[in-house]
Amino acid sequence: MLKTLKAYGFLLLVGGAVLAADQALKAWVQTHIPLGEVWTPIPSLPWFRITYWHNSGMAFGLGQAWGTALLILGAVYGIALFLAFPAIARNGWWLRWGLAIQWGGALGNLLDRIRHGSVVDFIAVGRFPVFNLADAAISISLLFLLLGEFLVNEPQEPASAESLSEPPSETVPHDL
Repeated sequence: MLKTLKAYGFLLLVGGAVLAADQALKAWVQTHIPLGEVWTPIPSLPWFRITYWHNSGMAFGLGQAWGTALLILGAVYGIALFLAFPAIARNGWWLRWGLAIQWGGALGNLLDRIRHGSVVDFIAVGRFPVFNLADAAISISLLFLLLGEFLVNEPQEPASAESLSEPPSETVPHDL
């Protein structure tokens, strides 16, 4: 029980921090930058811009017509991860951090879809599509998950041909 409470505490702390930062930045952009306008906060870095934009689809503008489906998928994912997190979180540091960051990002975009019918994007880097902190968190979480997979998990030895051809050591009675 204590491990479950700790897992939920971790998820709410990390995911909540991502969600709060994402929503605070989006609120600032919405109140300070007109829709479609571009601001270059650091003139010596003209490739980094802040702009206020709405995206009714997913990353890179894909799925523009999937608004309601994306909202439902986001809600199902958020609830499922919340319910499964205590069991999943036992599988290591990388997974725990990655999923908590991802959950916060997913909730940030879900809240936008509920409140605005689309996601508020505001970070423009070079020619890359405009994105937001929630999108960045989801991308960073994937790095955590991949690093955890490659750095923590030992590759398993494939079964040899001999061990596959040997009969099982236990027998199961068939006359039950």
